[in-house]
Amino acid sequence: METHKENSTLHIQDLNTEQQQAVLHTQGPLLVIAGAGSGKTRVITNRITHMIVNNGVYPKNIIALTFTNKAAQEMKERIRASLGHDHSLPFIGTFHSYCLYLLRIHKELLPFENFSIFDEDDKNALLTQLLKKSPLYKRQTAQQLSYLISKLKNQTLDEREQLSSLQDPHVRDIVATYEKEKRASNAFDFDDLLVEGTRLLQRNIAVRDWHHAQIRHVLVDEYQDTNHVQHELLKLMGLTKDNQLAIDSVCAVGDEDQSIYSWRGATVDNIMYFQNDFKGTTLIKMEQNYRSKEPILQVANTVIQNNNNRNEKKLWSDHKGSDCVRALQCLSGYQEADVIARYCELINSTGKLTSAAILYRTHFQSRLIEEALLKYGIPYTIIGGIRFYERKEIKDIIAFIRLIINPFDRMAFSRVINCPTRGLGDVFQELFLTHWSHEPLLNVHQIAQKLLDEKLVIGAKAKALETFLAIFKDFKPTDNAPEAVTKMVSASNYIAHLKDTYEKNEAQERIENLQEFINAAHFFAGQGKSSLESLLNEISLLQEKTDKEQGHVGVTLMTIHAAKGLEFAYVIIAGMEENLFPSSRSLATQDQLEEERRLFYVAITRARTNLLITNARFRQTYGSMEEQISSRFVDEIPRTYCKFDQAGSWQMYEVKNYFSQWLKINAPVSDVMVFNTYPTKQKEVEITFEQPARFASQVTSETKSKSFKKHQTVKHTKFGLGIVQTIEQKTDKTLVTARFKDGLKTIDASFLTIV
Repeated sequence: METHKENSTLHIQDLNTEQQQAVLHTQGPLLVIAGAGSGKTRVITNRITHMIVNNGVYPKNIIALTFTNKAAQEMKERIRASLGHDHSLPFIGTFHSYCLYLLRIHKELLPFENFSIFDEDDKNALLTQLLKKSPLYKRQTAQQLSYLISKLKNQTLDEREQLSSLQDPHVRDIVATYEKEKRASNAFDFDDLLVEGTRLLQRNIAVRDWHHAQIRHVLVDEYQDTNHVQHELLKLMGLTKDNQLAIDSVCAVGDEDQSIYSWRGATVDNIMYFQNDFKGTTLIKMEQNYRSKEPILQVANTVIQNNNNRNEKKLWSDHKGSDCVRALQCLSGYQEADVIARYCELINSTGKLTSAAILYRTHFQSRLIEEALLKYGIPYTIIGGIRFYERKEIKDIIAFIRLIINPFDRMAFSRVINCPTRGLGDVFQELFLTHWSHEPLLNVHQIAQKLLDEKLVIGAKAKALETFLAIFKDFKPTDNAPEAVTKMVSASNYIAHLKDTYEKNEAQERIENLQEFINAAHFFAGQGKSSLESLLNEISLLQEKTDKEQGHVGVTLMTIHAAKGLEFAYVIIAGMEENLFPSSRSLATQDQLEEERRLFYVAITRARTNLLITNARFRQTYGSMEEQISSRFVDEIPRTYCKFDQAGSWQMYEVKNYFSQWLKINAPVSDVMVFNTYPTKQKEVEITFEQPARFASQVTSETKSKSFKKHQTVKHTKFGLGIVQTIEQKTDKTLVTARFKDGLKTIDASFLTIV
């Protein structure tokens, strides 16, 4: 035991002052505001070890609650390493696992002693059965209702309140029947574990008193991610019915600046109100960051200060550093992707690509970046998502296109014959494919017509098959790809299918992916691959490159939500534009906007040594290059700690030189490609910079003195006569957007003549 004591004391001496205070404060309520990278897991594990070894607390008198099994396992391993194998461990696990433990040992107090637990498949299966008997069938999905039920249970313990909040009587009936059927099966679903565990302590004073006697110390990690029920559970664990502390200590560790999960029930108010609920709380702020260089933290501190609902703190670090943060405005989303790929290429030359991550607000943004990485042969891994062209909604629309190109494609047929759902299930598909195998020289349309003519398919199924065939009636392989893809999404009724099938947020994400696919079709059309057939060929080539790269570990691509808890030497945050980040869906309320800013804060604090922030001045939307507004969060970044640059007119060798100088890496100057061609299409803006990148001193006085006005006629040597639409004055150049015969172009004024 003495050896363990010495080890524990040594660990405490290795902690900084605030960490030591958090470890040694073992009496009363304690709130630890643990900033990003401040060593919160170290504090929690050392606190538990200190109580067991130095204070003589029995492990069975301690519980530590986390949000993931992975986090719980990491804590167990650290504590076991400190204590040795002679000691038992306290309960360390998720909220759900602890509530299950409570229900098991007090099962005699439950409506049924022997109970099952419905997993998500069981839950959806029961909801599907109920939907089939409801007027909501085909208007709602089991997945949507499952999400709704979880949301209700995360918000309140009162069943009547849950039901009364539902406006639609049919939804209310299904939810009520679901609960009744579940009880009839002696079952709980996953959300019930939290609710019933909390009710057990709430409704049974004897159980609550027993719990207070057994569990003297409660610790909760990531407290900013708790929902209403979890907060109530902690109060029941730690307080008497008169709201006095009933146990030796309650410790909540978290950071409200990293509260980014409101969409799954988490409320930042829990950590903000902790001191009101637990009177006499000691507040300790852990502000020393062990991850990032100081300038990165200064950027994070300055941005997050614009939020109101937070505990004031400022991260700092002993890793001083300089010139760690750069912000680049690119001309278009395509150039942004190319610039990011070139940056990764340079990092790859040092063998450190696995220490790099590209973060974005939403999944559809990965498409351009993936294609640029593939073009330059840079390996990448997507975390928490699927490669763009492998996403279900993309593969479904591609399957429709495959059937246009090749009506003998049986795999494509099997994928879309009942997607969207049209009542042509497994029995029909088996009938169809059996006849097709007997007559392989007939295509999908001919087999379908044969089944209809021979009355092998009748009634509703015949009508559904005719509707399916009608989708392809006006398409051919040579059709213009952007127009055809847009038309196919509409003809197949796929958007309605997504809205009917998925919960609102997920449906919107998938719709955004389809919109980005249409943008991809416009891009390839601008590269001369304008037909459906050539689009399919290009996608196939990209897939071939993707397959070759699988198994390699390279730069990591992920949404910022998926990056929570991770860290990288090099972090790139892409797409910093209004309505993209912050998301257009977050602008309705101040609370939503503050969560978006917290999300940006989380992204910034993932970086250890270098942070690159990018945005595009123009981004393609349905074939048009739309001008973007830089994110308000970029405007909040202090110029003292971040260098801002315009990359729009840079040639490729300048991009490489720029990053080489920043990272202090020698790179050969070999590439002189200039970003001057973009997809061409009527109504599209083409961004053209013909002069090599120049600085303000190299812009002629003649250019500055030219007085361009809206609706003026101008002449360009390549595009001919055009009409001025807008004029933008930069410090080093004047940019003129004019409408020429070939469409809108934005051109450096020095290449235009006023007519």
